[in-house]
Amino acid sequence: MNTHRFRWITPASCLCLAVFLVSISLGWLLPTEYGNENGPIEWLQIVVLGGAALVSISALLQTGLSPARRQLFAWTSILWLLNIARELSWGRVFYPNGTGGFLRLKDIWFGPYVYPTIAVILIAALGYFFFKGLHRELLLWLKQGILPALDFVILIVAAITADMIEHHSGDLFGAKIELFEELGELAAYFAVLCFMINVVLNKQFRHNQPLYVFKRREV
Repeated sequence: MNTHRFRWITPASCLCLAVFLVSISLGWLLPTEYGNENGPIEWLQIVVLGGAALVSISALLQTGLSPARRQLFAWTSILWLLNIARELSWGRVFYPNGTGGFLRLKDIWFGPYVYPTIAVILIAALGYFFFKGLHRELLLWLKQGILPALDFVILIVAAITADMIEHHSGDLFGAKIELFEELGELAAYFAVLCFMINVVLNKQFRHNQPLYVFKRREV
């Protein structure tokens, strides 16, 4: 099933597929409260995204990748860390209101600074992305690189599934709607982790690296 441009079957991709299938098939067996905010599944999502961020940063140590490719993959850690902050409701989950919920962001001492800080981080990250020419490296990678296709497909399917469950499922999932939404997000985040493991650590995805470097020098 593998082609010159795509790899469908890798150990990480198979694990990703297993997590996706288990999530959609065995979710009915989990307690409903597992899907609550600050619940076990949300914390597992944070662990998975943290793993993706660590793998992304580890690209800086991968001598088998070109310098530009290392920077590109490491740069994506910003996206995964921001998603961790979002899953934590920008820190609200650490401030319970005593009635089973959480304080509103504007009622927390750092609340007014959250969105300005996010804006600064995004502007700085995008500035670095274009200033360092990582947009050109991204296009080169997408055009000529070897990509983990199964991870990407599962990411898209899981993300769409989570959104459909949240907004368009009606009463199909009953009280477990939040549980299945969180499971869909977990499968999507796990696909991100497996994607990064493949492109950063799996040597199958880098055997054309010298060719890329040579082409970049010719331009």
